[in-house]
Amino acid sequence: MSPRIAVIGCGTHATNNIHPCLAYADCVLDAVCDLDRGLAERNARLHGGATVHTDWRAMLDERRPDGVIIVGPASIHYEIGRQVLARGIPIYVEKPTAPTLAQARELVAIARSHGTFLMTGYMKRFGAPYAHARELIRSRAFAPRMGWLKYGHWASNELSDMLLVMSVHAIDLAIALFGRPLGVDARSVTGRGRCSVALTFRYADDRLFQLTLDSAQPRIQERLELSGTMGDDNALLVVDNVQHLELHRQGDNGIDLLAPSLADIAPRLTLGDIQIWRPDYAIPNMGQTRHFFQGFVGAVREFVDSVRDRRDPWPSPEEGLWAMEIVDAVARTPNGSFELPAAVMRAAAS
Repeated sequence: MSPRIAVIGCGTHATNNIHPCLAYADCVLDAVCDLDRGLAERNARLHGGATVHTDWRAMLDERRPDGVIIVGPASIHYEIGRQVLARGIPIYVEKPTAPTLAQARELVAIARSHGTFLMTGYMKRFGAPYAHARELIRSRAFAPRMGWLKYGHWASNELSDMLLVMSVHAIDLAIALFGRPLGVDARSVTGRGRCSVALTFRYADDRLFQLTLDSAQPRIQERLELSGTMGDDNALLVVDNVQHLELHRQGDNGIDLLAPSLADIAPRLTLGDIQIWRPDYAIPNMGQTRHFFQGFVGAVREFVDSVRDRRDPWPSPEEGLWAMEIVDAVARTPNGSFELPAAVMRAAAS
């Protein structure tokens, strides 16, 4: 049976990016709640919500949903989230999970003690090009050795806020692709209304992942490059601004410097080693929309499926803390190196 989902929050982000994605998930939008009844009525009308509410406690008592999506400031993720979890109801919250790492850990503890889970909406790991890159890594078709991710967004004067509110997405994407690092080297520059951060994630097998994070971009931009091998060939995976995927394999390119004479030298250029994917916007296609490329559909589907199947989501509640742990450490040590404590995973089945 399709799970009955309630959504708390009908602000700009929820309306643009969360409510529309429920249509692509195997669920029933059973209840819509917002302090502004007009917003709740609008979203229920647009997206087929069965009931409208302004009091989330009364909504939970009346509807008893199978899962709850909470979208708003981090403070309501924490304040409302801990009370929903205490009822044994799984929740999905947008990032950041909570205002502080300690509060996020508290939410995980409450979820586990009441036999349920929480999922943080790190949607980038579900974005179509990133998901394809991860599948190549998971299937061992591509073995990455080095990763680089450039992520820039609007201005921020405070390092902790910049990392927690925006750049945590890039940090989580690095974790989704390469795994949790053993240690991090950080270099940060702040001032004049901007924060710039360079992070290097270190791994036991000598892999490295570098992040260049900047809060003074005229537009939000990101670019991912993963270098490694495919079989006996060197290879490079590139995802440019979410929607353009390139796969380069070592081919027969370059100048033959062993020719008998200079008159015999000519470039050998082949394009068979380059594969490019990008959306075909000129052709109407429901699967080629930003909600798929940016990962919102994938994240919402994962939550709904986890509620239906009574299993932990990906990332699990404990894994969802890893990006916040790095954010917290960098905020405390903006210029330096630190090791991460051993990963804390689920101790017992719920």
